[in-house]
Amino acid sequence: MAVGGDGTVNMAAQGILLSETALAVLPTGSGNGYARNVGIPLRLEKALALLKEPYSLQIDVGSVDDRIFLVSCGIGWEAVIATVFEESLLRGVLPYATAALTTYLQYEPQEIAIEAEPGGWTYRGRPMLFSVTNMREYGVGVTIAPTASERDGLLDICLIPRHSLLNVAKYTPEMFRQRTALIPGYVHQLASQVKIQRAYPGNIHLDGTPFPFGEEIKIHILPTALKVVVNPDNYG
Repeated sequence: MAVGGDGTVNMAAQGILLSETALAVLPTGSGNGYARNVGIPLRLEKALALLKEPYSLQIDVGSVDDRIFLVSCGIGWEAVIATVFEESLLRGVLPYATAALTTYLQYEPQEIAIEAEPGGWTYRGRPMLFSVTNMREYGVGVTIAPTASERDGLLDICLIPRHSLLNVAKYTPEMFRQRTALIPGYVHQLASQVKIQRAYPGNIHLDGTPFPFGEEIKIHILPTALKVVVNPDNYG
């Protein structure tokens, strides 16, 4: 059992990957993206009630080198937010939002090139937000890939260009309404393997925890690699 947020859940998952042990979660983190995606109640007494008659199934996991992610891998601005938030002594939604606001105008998107399989899809540009996700939402209700599924054997590449602060204020609510595709310039592509070449090294985040990576990043899906306890009444 993991008691905590997405980072804690990630660490627990690494220890039971490709086994018959099911991961149960009591969400006590800032965003609780994993718990929200699999329907686990945020009230602890309700989350505990699921364990009386646990319902489990297999889900996919994203892999980057020797690390994994259950929810998302962030390579753009979101990686900078995660780094600033990690260095903060404060936790919760407000400090995270503060980190986002203070870094938005400072962050300069770098040139990236993406190659994805199957299909040989390619992209080159300077996205502001660049996530490879396994699940629909980051946390706190913010949806980046509304059609994502952690059981389809595929990852979701999501890119959003830089917008003015006026447009950010206008379109951010669409992410809470699961209408992210309405954001101008939003790009979405499915893939089982993703190769990224970027201008310079730096942190990426895996389920909210920042890690240093080089100019080249290779990501792939591990189908049905993790057994998890979900809420059968609020899943899918």
